[in-house]
Amino acid sequence: MLRGPMLTIVLFLAPAAWGNPVAGEPPPLPPAVPRLIISEIQCNPLLHDDRAGEFVEIVNLAREPVRLADLALLLPSGVRAVPVRPSAPLLHAGEVVLLTPLGGQAGEAAVKGMRLPNDAGRLELFWRQSRVDVAQWHKKPPWPKPLPGQSLERVRPNQDGESGRAWRRAQSVLHGVERASPGRVDWQCADVQGTALEGHCATPHKGKPPQRCRVSQRGDRTPRSAPGARQIYVEELAFFTRPLKRGLEPSTGKRSSERAAAEARPKFGRESGISAVLDLVAEAGT
Repeated sequence: MLRGPMLTIVLFLAPAAWGNPVAGEPPPLPPAVPRLIISEIQCNPLLHDDRAGEFVEIVNLAREPVRLADLALLLPSGVRAVPVRPSAPLLHAGEVVLLTPLGGQAGEAAVKGMRLPNDAGRLELFWRQSRVDVAQWHKKPPWPKPLPGQSLERVRPNQDGESGRAWRRAQSVLHGVERASPGRVDWQCADVQGTALEGHCATPHKGKPPQRCRVSQRGDRTPRSAPGARQIYVEELAFFTRPLKRGLEPSTGKRSSERAAAEARPKFGRESGISAVLDLVAEAGT
């Protein structure tokens, strides 16, 4: 006779024991979506092939760390890829990470199958199931035309990444020839207020409040100040300088870099960017 009432009591108390909210209390809030943005894109490297030179730079503007395993990138091919083999499992507040096809270096995570079209493309960044940012580029205005060896940087962190006016061509020198700033951001201090980067604008510079927020999480892949960097740079240019060996002055027997560059330029084309390298070699002479 006691089994019925006892069973009724157990069934009545079970929901509370399972963790269901008590009547009158609001349900627990879902985790806040962190503010992550795509700050730089290199879709057309010059000194490396695409697998070694392409990258997508991500900045964590939130004040909490983010697990890289929670990120996903919707590629221009329509494939949704997840970063693998990150150099660190967390992207801390104000830090930068580079998503690359290969990974393997400090501050990088590999994205298998990542291929970025040179002329036009679109990337979507996801945190778990929430889309947090979009980056789009195109060869037609109002987008700045992507040039060989020159990355595209976000002008302001609060601009819509689908707009062409949100992007500019990078001007920082990388490897002596390319223009890119992997692992570094440079924004107006007024644009980073309320984000994890605003602390970089709190220290006065020469007695005056800083106007720009410059953050560097990692050095260049081949810093020009590193030992042997010039030798690496020369070796990378060896492919472009090979035509110069065939251009000999008939009278002196010396190489004519100007003539060799002129002969090679129509083959590659002015827009390819390789002619710009040949121009530098011609100016340097031998």
